[in-house]
Amino acid sequence: MKDCRPMVLSKFNNIQSNTIDLLRRTDQLRPLIRRLLIEESTQELNPPEELLKQAIANHCQQEQLNNEEALEVWLSERFISKDELLLQVSLPLKLSKLALDAFAAKSEARFLQRKEGLDQTTYSLIRVKDSGVAHELYLQLEAGETNFEALATEYSEGPEQRSGGKVGPASLMRAHPQLRQRLRTATPGVVLEPVLIEKWWVVSRLEERLDASFDDAMRQRMATELLQQWMNAETNEMVKAILSSENVEGLT
Repeated sequence: MKDCRPMVLSKFNNIQSNTIDLLRRTDQLRPLIRRLLIEESTQELNPPEELLKQAIANHCQQEQLNNEEALEVWLSERFISKDELLLQVSLPLKLSKLALDAFAAKSEARFLQRKEGLDQTTYSLIRVKDSGVAHELYLQLEAGETNFEALATEYSEGPEQRSGGKVGPASLMRAHPQLRQRLRTATPGVVLEPVLIEKWWVVSRLEERLDASFDDAMRQRMATELLQQWMNAETNEMVKAILSSENVEGLT
């Protein structure tokens, strides 16, 4: 990865310390440094022309700019040039390319590290405070006397009552650890016996488990996460350098 710190920090050499302090106090210093870091690290990248044209078209559609005249007015009101707009809309494309160039080799390892949180699970649950009610509902489900959705709508005392007991698809990492452990090894479609979780008696059933796969989209996602980590770390270090009294007058 290109060392962008000297170039970014040099842009602050001629800025007065009271201006830097104003940026800090108004929470503008860190976003500014991050933006400069993004521009510097992607400076040599050139997205395909067709992608740039599509990015401009998407921007005009979003801002309801239906012709060139409307675009010129929009630019004038914001005191930016068309080239500056082009840079702005090209940054997401450049960042995607930079992420793969810099971190594609590490993306699969990150995927394996994060896989449990990336897997998607759909499950149903009923939570009640009365043990007897929970066991009675479980027996009804086991006997096939009624369906889970109807019982959850009528009896469940949590927010899942509004969705007929259905939760997800979502990561199991969002579930209570005790419930997560039960669902992790459950067989889809099998109603699990009531269990006490904190103050609730919970009847649950795993509906579907969707395992995340390491395809091109996931490679891009993992590489982008690693790039964001790098940018956060670089930005933090440059904020510290700029705010340190010994570096206010000479940052490079």
